Amino acid sequence: MTVNKRIKPASVNPLKIGQSLGGVLALQGCYRALPIIHGSQGCSAFPKALLTRHFREPIAVQTSALQEMDVIFDANRNLEEALNVVLAKHRPDIIGIIGTELTDVAGVDYQSMLKSYKRERNLRGGLAFSVSLPDFRGSLETGFSGTVEAMVDELIQQGGNRGSRNVNSRQITLLPGSFLTPGDVVELKEMISAFGFEVIAIPDISTSLSGHLLTGFSPLTRGGVPLDSMLQSLQSGLTIAIGGSMERPARRLHNALGTPYKLFRGAMGLKASDDLLHFLHQISGEPVPLRYCWHRENLLDSMLDAHFQFAGMSVLAALEPDHLYSVSQWLEELGVEQKALVTSCETPVVAGMDREVWVGDLDDAEELGKGADLWISSSHGIAGAERIGAAFMPAGFPVWNELGAYMSTSVGYRGAMDWTNKAGNLLMRREAGRRESSVRHR
Repeated sequence: MTVNKRIKPASVNPLKIGQSLGGVLALQGCYRALPIIHGSQGCSAFPKALLTRHFREPIAVQTSALQEMDVIFDANRNLEEALNVVLAKHRPDIIGIIGTELTDVAGVDYQSMLKSYKRERNLRGGLAFSVSLPDFRGSLETGFSGTVEAMVDELIQQGGNRGSRNVNSRQITLLPGSFLTPGDVVELKEMISAFGFEVIAIPDISTSLSGHLLTGFSPLTRGGVPLDSMLQSLQSGLTIAIGGSMERPARRLHNALGTPYKLFRGAMGLKASDDLLHFLHQISGEPVPLRYCWHRENLLDSMLDAHFQFAGMSVLAALEPDHLYSVSQWLEELGVEQKALVTSCETPVVAGMDREVWVGDLDDAEELGKGADLWISSSHGIAGAERIGAAFMPAGFPVWNELGAYMSTSVGYRGAMDWTNKAGNLLMRREAGRRESSVRHR
């Protein structure tokens, strides 16, 4: 099917979130890491505010705080000062310099500056890399995958040598997409571990943004995958990438080190979970653990129980590309009419879907989804769902109207069952509310 774009002079109630936020999110999954946004202060304040509101956790991020005159004369002077302060005061293990639209349009060569800085100061024992993430292209998803790709490139330069590599066939590198919650990453790690594999997730937000009670303040990330584990991942016998956007980082590992990879465009729903578990069974030679057989039975039963609620219903979904693909596959298994599918930018995954997809904003979603019974999107879509009379199901990023949303699980049989029950309950409450309203107006 085709990917369509609605032509209008301005974005109304935007669905798209800037790439730099995706880059900051990726670095939150690395231990003692610090993203430095090379741009104005607003370029870091906005991602920090949104991420803090969504995860309800402190977010590590710094900025070079560029102003107009800095860009004109020497933007990299600010970056050098920021690096000096960060290294002297905080000593992070990982530094990710995120270029913004301001530095890109001005043509600032901060990549060469970083190389010279590392060489002159003889930086060793840490990881420092740069990535260009202007907001005028891509979205949160592409910013996240681009940052992981740049991180993997730097890891390969530091510790990758195809000839001297001691491959560990029982170790798997997991590359989770930006649409996966900390709860999703936990579930995926448990599924892979259940077949006898060691798992190293890059990045790993399941141990950093999953909610913890650590006391005191730290300007660096707390939790996430440590640098030594990231370097150890170069010995993995296999890479598993979840989400089409994570294929490029997986391919980098394959091209540089010869590490084979397996891409799963989604891990939500009956077929996707079957495919993942069947693959793990094949490569491990181990039987599928009994608990997943029970989880599958539970999912099938919940789908059967909920079919009366979903029969004749229509759904509007407005999400990031990889997330939209996963949710669309799950909706197809439920037999629900997909009234409109809206995403933030065009990617090969959405271009390859067998349904019509629109690239647009939440105003487009509201127009295209008139008459839909269920609206699935970030919390920015609440007002639109109310206007068209649809039940609202928060998903994606950001979600601030529901506690614990960042730990909700959608992957695997259990995740699909939770989503099925949650969506069914929302539709039941909507119908009950309509009946009560009808009785009152008689």
